[in-house]
Amino acid sequence: MDVERPDSRSRLQAVQICFVVDDVPKATQECVDRFGWGPFQGFTADLPEASYRDWTGPRRTEVALGMAGSVQVELIHVHAGRDAIATYQTRYGRGAQHLGLVCGERDAALARLVALGARLDDRNEYDGVRIAFVDVPTGPAMFELLEPVRADAAGGATRQRAWAPDAERLALDRATVVARDFDGALRFFREAFGWAGPEPMRMRLRTAEGAQPFLRVLARSGPLEIELLSPLSSGNDPYSRHLAGRDHGLVHASARVGGDRLLAEDEGSSLYEWIESGERFRLVDWAGGVGALQLRAEVAARAD
Repeated sequence: MDVERPDSRSRLQAVQICFVVDDVPKATQECVDRFGWGPFQGFTADLPEASYRDWTGPRRTEVALGMAGSVQVELIHVHAGRDAIATYQTRYGRGAQHLGLVCGERDAALARLVALGARLDDRNEYDGVRIAFVDVPTGPAMFELLEPVRADAAGGATRQRAWAPDAERLALDRATVVARDFDGALRFFREAFGWAGPEPMRMRLRTAEGAQPFLRVLARSGPLEIELLSPLSSGNDPYSRHLAGRDHGLVHASARVGGDRLLAEDEGSSLYEWIESGERFRLVDWAGGVGALQLRAEVAARAD
């Protein structure tokens, strides 16, 4: 497929990870106290006349936005109405729902993604930001295009305290996406983000049951590194389980931590290791979903 490289209007930079939560204020407080994220701004979007596909009616959405290092975290819950978020919320409950991609011009970026095989889910404008949710090969409405058109887009929001004094601040720097069709997903991501490479790596993930083979790619988009994974055989690893239960491939956000923090963050969770690179990690359950945060570090082997 011959596609022009993105121009300034359609170039995409991944700047945000959105988590569907059950209780936005409670999830915000956990982010502040446990992870040191913030400051957060919370607001409720009430639309008395909204529409989504063949549905029309009132929609009420509660949102909080805060920073986790250079990446924005969005916490969201739909209280009434239908849209892409509500569809995910009804189907899966909590979890990582989309990547927010800032662009110079929403419609130019959308046209380019559609030319690559993506499909428009919904488009709208809220509080000075033009948005479009886009179905991509790794999941429905998994990309949200963001075109800021007003500087005070968060006007009227309620500011929360920035962090708890004793919380270690975790800087998010990676998002993990799992794909059934690895080759197709990689072709799309390369064109969408303008990646010159990278070439996939064959790597093994050490789990409690043994070593699971994967295809794996790491490449950057803005402040986020995108990790694209596909298991090469069926297994009981978290990524195979995710694929078995969802058609939505965004699994978790990730932060690098010291070895002491990684080993202390047990809470019954398993310790995983990419055998070829020595990178070790745990998946943490929190208000944003089961295993929706990855803490990773390169550490010496843990004695059994």
